[in-house]
Amino acid sequence: MGVAFMLGKKEVEQILAEIMDTIPELEGLIAAAPTGKVVAGQTLREMDHNAITSSIAALLKETKTVSKAVDQGPVQSMYLETDKGYTVAVTASKTMVVAIAGKDAAPSLGLIIRSLRSAVDKIGKTP
Repeated sequence: MGVAFMLGKKEVEQILAEIMDTIPELEGLIAAAPTGKVVAGQTLREMDHNAITSSIAALLKETKTVSKAVDQGPVQSMYLETDKGYTVAVTASKTMVVAIAGKDAAPSLGLIIRSLRSAVDKIGKTP
């Protein structure tokens, strides 16, 4: 696999599947290393998971400048709102999880972020 996740791919897929089952507005979830290397992902339609996570990793790297300038600590999550929906990323030192959701997910953004934080904690946890 080449990524320093504490859990195997099947366990990560199970965590993602549970979140997808809980939040019907989600169109996809992808777990990756902070570098963008995908470990597991599922999306309702064909998407380039590597392109998504590589782009998110680059954005998160750039947010360090903003984070330093506002002096409020490291970035833990970010979301992008587009005409058709949201892309939400939650990150920790060893893991990031990216969610893709439609516009109907607006009322569920808090739940999505909380669920992604829980997933990042579970995936990155040392046995």
